[in-house]
Amino acid sequence: MIVVADAGPLIHLSLVRLLRLLPILYEQILVPDLVYNEVVREGDTLPGSAELRGADWIELVPHDPGAPLLQLLRAQLDPGEAAAIWVAVERKAALVLSDDRPARLAAEQLGLTVRGTLGILVEAKRRGEIREIASVVKELRDRGVWLSEWLVERILAEVGERDLGT
Repeated sequence: MIVVADAGPLIHLSLVRLLRLLPILYEQILVPDLVYNEVVREGDTLPGSAELRGADWIELVPHDPGAPLLQLLRAQLDPGEAAAIWVAVERKAALVLSDDRPARLAAEQLGLTVRGTLGILVEAKRRGEIREIASVVKELRDRGVWLSEWLVERILAEVGERDLGT
């Protein structure tokens, strides 16, 4: 399965030391150069910077600044999010990994399937790669990540857990 990663899930999973889940869950992980630059080069102090720099499981994909779809997306989204969606369309990816609501909506309007950090955690739990999600949610919140209360409650109910952070 080909997936394209935006910065949010890369950073969030790194915050809780679970970036290792991506190559376990997905066969091919594409990271647009604009996302890589955002996390690794421009954000060299961001969580995920060192982990992504050393990741041999990503395929770095250059962007085409003249691509009409990319230009259209960049008018509405930040460069990394626009590039992730553009790469997903170009490479016919099965999934876009993004937490950003406007990016998720734009991707879905183009017929793409989107999964955020919580969705990745649900998949990891279902495959037996992690034991629980509630403690990860608590740690994300403790580290300053905003997560929709409604979504957290829905996800935890779906996997038979309760929220440890409230």
